[in-house]
Amino acid sequence: MKIAILGTNGFLSNCIAEYCNLNNHEIEMYGLEKPVGIKCLNYYNLNLTENILDYSKLIKNDIIVYTIGAGIQSNLNEGFKLIYDLNVNAPIFISNKLKEIDYKGVFITFGSYYEIGENREDKKYTEDMLLMSTSPTQSHYSISKRLLSRFISSFNASFVNWHFILPTIYGEKEAPHRLIPYTINALKNNLPLNFTSGNQVRQYIYVNEIPQIIFKSYKYKLISGIYNIEGTETLTVKEIVKIIFLKFGLEFPEELFGKTQRSDTGMQNLQLNVSKLYSIIEHNPEIKILDVYDRYGNTFQ
Repeated sequence: MKIAILGTNGFLSNCIAEYCNLNNHEIEMYGLEKPVGIKCLNYYNLNLTENILDYSKLIKNDIIVYTIGAGIQSNLNEGFKLIYDLNVNAPIFISNKLKEIDYKGVFITFGSYYEIGENREDKKYTEDMLLMSTSPTQSHYSISKRLLSRFISSFNASFVNWHFILPTIYGEKEAPHRLIPYTINALKNNLPLNFTSGNQVRQYIYVNEIPQIIFKSYKYKLISGIYNIEGTETLTVKEIVKIIFLKFGLEFPEELFGKTQRSDTGMQNLQLNVSKLYSIIEHNPEIKILDVYDRYGNTFQ
């Protein structure tokens, strides 16, 4: 099987590429930088804001995965034009171009449960509920993902299009400023910690489960559509930090919370209902944060 991955050296793109390497799938990668630590058949340097894809090569792949994006990491301070160009305009253009040239494979894009917007209710959103959400959000990232999801919900093509709505993904190769590695690194090196109130409810899935879900979907011949994904754990930020403190054998200090502010604090409760997808592909996520905790040890010195 041949797989094209649009995006290189990202958290999700590398995970999918590594899975393909382990399972002897041929891969081509497109991105700003040559992939590191990945064996690929071909690498094509690509800047989607400046270059045009070579579709004659791209359509020779059985699966095309779009992992390029902007705006998810607030610390990068990416401009709104780049966010909308990469999160909306580019995947929409690619979708229409693939339709125009009668591509017959699978094109995969990703949404986010941040599309729900501000919410304090303890409920799990189905795909239809997420698409209908008009809750306020000040995040260009959330708005851009909403736009893409709404486009795909109305799009019909010659190819199969899966749009997976993701919760929070984690893993030992995630950026060091993110919650789990940030906390582990601080405790390992006796560094100060600062958190928000810690009451935000989030779903968590280990990143390595994403490629498993993709290839199970291929095996079960999943039809085009929008599909929610979730892992095994729904936790508050405070609960995750407490898990890590206890793993270190340390007393959990409540006073660490409420010292910082984040733009997503209005998004108090984000949860997805995954019964639609998992009943079709017979997937049961099993991995918990503590199952992979020790793998983070290689991330820090």
